[in-house]
Amino acid sequence: MTPRERPIPTLVYLYGPPAVGKLTVAKHLCLITGWTLFHNHLSVNAVRPIFPFGSKPFRDLVHRLRLDVFQTAMAEGMNLVFTNNSAWGGSDGRVRFAAFADAARLAVESGGGQVQFVRLTAPLDVLEARLADLSRQQLDKLTDTSRLRELVGSLDDSSLYDNDLTVDTSQHSPEEAAMTIAAHIAPK
Repeated sequence: MTPRERPIPTLVYLYGPPAVGKLTVAKHLCLITGWTLFHNHLSVNAVRPIFPFGSKPFRDLVHRLRLDVFQTAMAEGMNLVFTNNSAWGGSDGRVRFAAFADAARLAVESGGGQVQFVRLTAPLDVLEARLADLSRQQLDKLTDTSRLRELVGSLDDSSLYDNDLTVDTSQHSPEEAAMTIAAHIAPK
């Protein structure tokens, strides 16, 4: 296969609030597609023992690590599925979240790839019910209902980009959501 005939590597960037099912859907999507999973907590948990969570050095290092993985994977022709919490705290949370998504797009494109952004949603009561899942505790994810309400209360839950696929995980099983995403990203 010549370089021109090689498929363009893709990053599927799943985003949404805590407990929406990003990692669960991503795992099913990877089973369907055979793609590699690079979930949010791989980078968070690698840096958390070194720098305080949320500190500037923590954020900077996590972002550089993620962007480097994206660019390198694309340059190697790999397809990735990435998960990211869209409920970034602070008054400028949406601005910082969107800026990172833009940086991710640039890193992927500079590595010769393309990005498909997928927004996952679910009502607050569903998110709250999911906080008790054992899998959240095992990965040291958010489990505090008050903190979830605070984050979701300040969340701009609109799509990042006009052409983002949106999937309501309260209306679809993780398998159905993954199938919907796989159909959306399939070459036309």
